[in-house]
Amino acid sequence: MMVVSMGMGAAIGWSVAVGEYLVPIAVVAIGLVLMQLCKSRVTEVMEDELVYRLSEKASYMTLRVSLLPLAVLGAVFIALSKSGSPVLNEIGLTLAFLVCALLLLHIGFYTYYSRKGVH
Repeated sequence: MMVVSMGMGAAIGWSVAVGEYLVPIAVVAIGLVLMQLCKSRVTEVMEDELVYRLSEKASYMTLRVSLLPLAVLGAVFIALSKSGSPVLNEIGLTLAFLVCALLLLHIGFYTYYSRKGVH
């Protein structure tokens, strides 16, 4: 699977460098199919509950650690843009919208899994 990921990264990097915008879509689709084929051939247990719990904690802490600095940085860029640089305003708004989107995703998934159950 690592070889597939590396190949996807190289192909996407090349396509961006030469300006081909359709190649990454095809590369991602082919890569996903190849990864699914690799996973379907594995018969032994590869993950257990500990792996899932560690992943949950890592995801939650990533959100907690990254969202506040991103929000503050976005606000700082927006404030700095008032001195005359429109690029800083765009960067600040992009960061602010990113934080909002991540929070909405978190709330949506939290609501979904609280209704469905964790199982």
